[in-house]
Amino acid sequence: MAPSPYVLIIEARFYDEIADDLLKGTKAVLTAANVKFDVLTVPGILELPAAALFGMNPDRTSGQRYDGVVALGCAVKGETDHYEYVCAESMSGLQRVALDLKAPIGNGVLTCPTWELAQNRANPGEGDAGGRAARACLRLIEVKSGFGL
Repeated sequence: MAPSPYVLIIEARFYDEIADDLLKGTKAVLTAANVKFDVLTVPGILELPAAALFGMNPDRTSGQRYDGVVALGCAVKGETDHYEYVCAESMSGLQRVALDLKAPIGNGVLTCPTWELAQNRANPGEGDAGGRAARACLRLIEVKSGFGL
């Protein structure tokens, strides 16, 4: 019997209310699946890719190696084009870590045009983006294991 996965949840706390809901949904799914996890907090979504890289670092000689990452955060469109750059770089960075390190990453980063949409998508009783990201991470861990990686 294979051991239960060990997952790193990385939450960007730029919007506390949204982060709380994303984390609540993620923890509910992982707890229900009897998955061990740690939570790491970073300031915003731009920091998520670096934190994922550090957590999945294959060169680490000591300490826990995580089986996957759930990345959580939110960007809400404002009046400048900063939103577009932050969203694109965050998403691209997470995908790069996933592909370069063969790392199962559940992407729970919301990129929303309005605050209301972000609230709805983060809410565990509605969009449950955190729960969906946790389920995606767990599925990718299974897929990776099935390929013997």
